[in-house]
Amino acid sequence: MLGHAIRGELPAMEAEIRAVGDETYAASVTLCMIIAAYIAVDLAGRWPTEADVREMARHAATTSRHYELREQDVYDYLSIGALGFGSIAEALPDPQADYTLPVLITAQMLVAFRLGDGHDLWGYLDTIWSAVEAAESADMSVLPALLIRQKRSQAAASQ
Repeated sequence: MLGHAIRGELPAMEAEIRAVGDETYAASVTLCMIIAAYIAVDLAGRWPTEADVREMARHAATTSRHYELREQDVYDYLSIGALGFGSIAEALPDPQADYTLPVLITAQMLVAFRLGDGHDLWGYLDTIWSAVEAAESADMSVLPALLIRQKRSQAAASQ
Protein backbone atom coordinates (compact mmCIF):
# COMPACT_ATOMS: atom_id res chain seq x y z
CA MET A 1 0.00 0.00 0.00
CA LEU A 2 2.73 2.44 0.95
CA GLY A 3 4.66 1.64 -2.21
CA HIS A 4 1.65 2.42 -4.37
CA ALA A 5 1.05 5.67 -2.46
CA ILE A 6 4.72 6.69 -2.70
CA ARG A 7 4.63 6.15 -6.47
CA GLY A 8 1.26 7.92 -6.83
CA GLU A 9 -0.48 4.75 -7.99
CA LEU A 10 -3.73 5.56 -6.22
CA PRO A 11 -6.05 3.13 -8.06
CA ALA A 12 -3.62 0.27 -7.32
CA MET A 13 -3.36 1.38 -3.67
CA GLU A 14 -7.14 1.45 -3.32
CA ALA A 15 -7.43 -1.98 -4.96
CA GLU A 16 -4.84 -3.34 -2.50
CA ILE A 17 -6.78 -1.87 0.44
CA ARG A 18 -10.01 -3.47 -0.80
CA ALA A 19 -8.24 -6.79 -1.41
CA VAL A 20 -6.82 -7.11 2.11
CA GLY A 21 -10.15 -6.49 3.82
CA ASP A 22 -11.18 -4.35 6.76
CA GLU A 23 -9.37 -6.23 9.54
CA THR A 24 -6.01 -6.29 7.77
CA TYR A 25 -6.41 -2.69 6.65
CA ALA A 26 -7.14 -1.61 10.25
CA ALA A 27 -3.90 -3.32 11.32
CA SER A 28 -2.11 -1.54 8.46
CA VAL A 29 -3.43 1.81 9.68
CA THR A 30 -1.99 1.09 13.12
CA LEU A 31 1.38 0.33 11.52
CA CYS A 32 1.16 3.52 9.47
CA MET A 33 0.59 5.54 12.65
CA ILE A 34 3.66 3.91 14.24
CA ILE A 35 5.72 4.80 11.16
CA ALA A 36 4.42 8.38 11.17
CA ALA A 37 5.19 8.78 14.88
CA TYR A 38 8.71 7.40 14.41
CA ILE A 39 9.35 9.79 11.51
CA ALA A 40 8.10 12.75 13.54
CA VAL A 41 10.31 11.88 16.53
CA ASP A 42 13.29 11.14 14.29
CA LEU A 43 12.84 14.40 12.43
CA ALA A 44 12.51 16.48 15.62
CA GLY A 45 15.31 14.63 17.40
CA ARG A 46 13.08 14.55 20.49
CA TRP A 47 9.38 14.31 21.25
CA PRO A 48 7.90 16.82 18.78
CA THR A 49 6.33 20.02 20.07
CA GLU A 50 3.07 21.33 18.68
CA ALA A 51 5.08 23.79 16.58
CA ASP A 52 7.17 20.90 15.22
CA VAL A 53 4.05 18.94 14.29
CA ARG A 54 2.45 21.98 12.65
CA GLU A 55 5.57 22.53 10.54
CA MET A 56 5.75 18.84 9.59
CA ALA A 57 2.08 18.93 8.59
CA ARG A 58 2.60 22.08 6.54
CA HIS A 59 5.62 20.66 4.76
CA ALA A 60 4.03 17.28 4.07
CA ALA A 61 0.83 18.84 2.74
CA THR A 62 2.52 21.42 0.54
CA THR A 63 5.09 19.07 -1.00
CA SER A 64 2.67 16.31 -2.00
CA ARG A 65 2.90 15.79 -5.77
CA HIS A 66 0.72 12.77 -6.44
CA TYR A 67 -2.33 13.68 -4.37
CA GLU A 68 -3.73 16.55 -2.37
CA LEU A 69 -3.43 16.54 1.40
CA ARG A 70 -5.03 19.06 3.72
CA GLU A 71 -2.58 20.43 6.28
CA GLN A 72 -5.19 20.11 9.03
CA ASP A 73 -5.73 16.42 8.23
CA VAL A 74 -1.98 15.78 8.41
CA TYR A 75 -1.75 17.70 11.68
CA ASP A 76 -4.71 15.84 13.23
CA TYR A 77 -3.37 12.48 12.06
CA LEU A 78 0.00 13.20 13.65
CA SER A 79 -1.05 15.01 16.82
CA ILE A 80 -4.16 13.02 17.74
CA GLY A 81 -3.44 9.64 16.18
CA ALA A 82 0.25 8.91 15.73
CA LEU A 83 1.72 10.98 18.58
CA GLY A 84 -1.40 11.24 20.76
CA PHE A 85 -2.15 7.51 20.56
CA GLY A 86 -5.77 8.16 19.68
CA SER A 87 -7.74 6.05 17.27
CA ILE A 88 -7.90 6.89 13.60
CA ALA A 89 -11.58 7.75 14.13
CA GLU A 90 -10.53 10.35 16.73
CA ALA A 91 -7.77 11.71 14.51
CA LEU A 92 -9.87 11.89 11.33
CA PRO A 93 -13.49 11.92 12.55
CA ASP A 94 -15.07 13.36 9.40
CA PRO A 95 -17.22 10.60 7.91
CA GLN A 96 -16.54 12.13 4.49
CA ALA A 97 -12.76 11.89 5.02
CA ASP A 98 -10.89 9.68 2.65
CA TYR A 99 -10.30 6.29 4.26
CA THR A 100 -6.94 6.12 2.48
CA LEU A 101 -5.55 9.16 4.36
CA PRO A 102 -3.46 7.16 6.88
CA VAL A 103 -1.55 5.47 4.05
CA LEU A 104 -1.33 8.65 1.97
CA ILE A 105 -0.10 10.81 4.85
CA THR A 106 2.45 8.24 6.01
CA ALA A 107 3.74 7.75 2.47
CA GLN A 108 4.02 11.51 2.01
CA MET A 109 5.97 11.84 5.24
CA LEU A 110 8.44 9.25 3.97
CA VAL A 111 8.80 11.12 0.68
CA ALA A 112 8.73 14.68 2.04
CA PHE A 113 11.35 14.22 4.72
CA ARG A 114 13.63 11.61 3.11
CA LEU A 115 15.12 10.50 6.41
CA GLY A 116 17.59 7.67 6.80
CA ASP A 117 20.17 7.96 4.06
CA GLY A 118 17.87 10.25 2.10
CA HIS A 119 17.28 7.94 -0.83
CA ASP A 120 16.40 4.43 0.28
CA LEU A 121 12.87 4.68 1.70
CA TRP A 122 12.61 0.90 2.06
CA GLY A 123 15.87 0.78 4.01
CA TYR A 124 14.51 3.50 6.27
CA LEU A 125 11.31 1.49 6.79
CA ASP A 126 13.48 -1.52 7.70
CA THR A 127 15.28 0.68 10.23
CA ILE A 128 11.95 1.76 11.70
CA TRP A 129 10.72 -1.84 12.05
CA SER A 130 13.99 -2.97 13.60
CA ALA A 131 13.91 -0.07 16.05
CA VAL A 132 10.25 -0.67 16.96
CA GLU A 133 10.90 -4.37 17.54
CA ALA A 134 13.97 -3.58 19.66
CA ALA A 135 11.99 -1.02 21.67
CA GLU A 136 9.14 -3.47 22.27
CA SER A 137 11.49 -5.95 23.90
CA ALA A 138 13.71 -3.42 25.70
CA ASP A 139 13.57 -2.79 29.40
CA MET A 140 12.45 0.82 29.93
CA SER A 141 15.34 1.32 32.35
CA VAL A 142 17.63 1.75 29.33
CA LEU A 143 15.82 4.93 28.23
CA PRO A 144 17.98 7.33 30.27
CA ALA A 145 21.12 5.62 28.94
CA LEU A 146 19.84 5.94 25.37
CA LEU A 147 19.17 9.65 25.88
CA ILE A 148 22.65 10.10 27.31
CA ARG A 149 24.12 8.24 24.35
CA GLN A 150 22.17 10.44 21.96
CA LYS A 151 23.35 13.66 23.63
CA ARG A 152 26.97 12.45 23.76
CA SER A 153 26.84 11.59 20.05
CA GLN A 154 25.36 14.98 19.22
CA ALA A 155 28.02 16.74 21.30
CA ALA A 156 30.82 14.77 19.64
CA ALA A 157 29.44 15.50 16.17
CA SER A 158 29.29 19.23 16.84
CA GLN A 159 32.96 19.40 17.90
